[in-house]
Amino acid sequence: MAHWTERFIGIPHAQLDCGQFVEHVLRVQFGREVHFPAREHDDLAHRSALIVGHVPDFARPIDVPVDGCGVLMWARGRRAHIGLYVLVDHLPCILHSDQPGGASILSSLARLPSWYRIEGYYAWL
Repeated sequence: MAHWTERFIGIPHAQLDCGQFVEHVLRVQFGREVHFPAREHDDLAHRSALIVGHVPDFARPIDVPVDGCGVLMWARGRRAHIGLYVLVDHLPCILHSDQPGGASILSSLARLPSWYRIEGYYAWL
């Protein structure tokens, strides 16, 4: 049986960056309206500041991840990346829009590329 995440894999990063992608999946799959601050220009430092500076506006830290919670990650030395924690056949994964790969992907936590490091898990407010 297909997992619900399959319909969200392969969306071009140019169409939806990581924050926009998370907003889209939360709206379509979970019926949640989460809105991150709009970016003013496209650079990693700016996006990082928006995500990190506004986390308390849309989420709170949790110790144990649950399906659909947010995952804030360090990406190449910056807390600049966000995705969703999902369980696929009892395997923990992250659904996210991957800029280096050019599209949204499902990454096994056990095989997360080395340039990503998990900062924490977050429950949506």
